[in-house]
Amino acid sequence: MYKGNVTKIFLIRHGDTLDEETKKIYKGSIDISLSDKGVSRMEKVASFLSSHALDVLYASALSRCIESARIIARPYNFNTIIEEDLNELGFGKWEGLSFDEILKQYPQLFPLWLKNPVHYTPPDGEPLLHAQERIMKIFSKIVQKHCGLNVAIVSHAGVLRIIIASILAFNLSNMYSIAQDYGCIDMIDVYEDSNVVIRLLNHTTAIEGPLTLRS
Repeated sequence: MYKGNVTKIFLIRHGDTLDEETKKIYKGSIDISLSDKGVSRMEKVASFLSSHALDVLYASALSRCIESARIIARPYNFNTIIEEDLNELGFGKWEGLSFDEILKQYPQLFPLWLKNPVHYTPPDGEPLLHAQERIMKIFSKIVQKHCGLNVAIVSHAGVLRIIIASILAFNLSNMYSIAQDYGCIDMIDVYEDSNVVIRLLNHTTAIEGPLTLRS
């Protein structure tokens, strides 16, 4: 289904995971399935995306993304393409730990990493610039391969932040300022002349209802 000169990319973060109650926020390469809440959230995401006539669907090789993608793919007659280069950043020895646990075990390194994750890397973790190279290489490959189509990519908060920060030419040390909530949708238009326009960012209104601002 050719859409002319625009390739529409839908970046989607996976749903909530089984370990969410434990506050073990640095999952990284740990393979964790969706919780019931995560399944419900992704069903709402799928409902929102059903009006956009997807042509192709990619997912990280980790279970939380594969399960999320399967829910999105239900209305379509195609298989999800699994791509390991869309996997989450590797946090090394910090994986499976909470914020407080990391701070207790690495009281000097952790604050430095929070301020400058480009310069500092978790022990045995993936350097951020290496992750950027990996992620942007596969992102560019997907865009070029599916020119003019509607493409969905189900991945992780770190991966989606790197894509958005790279498109906007942000310093990667600031990428954690980009919110990417569970089940959020980012919509990006890529034109034939390589111009890129971000149409939606961290969109969750279709999932959680209108945002209420407190006075």
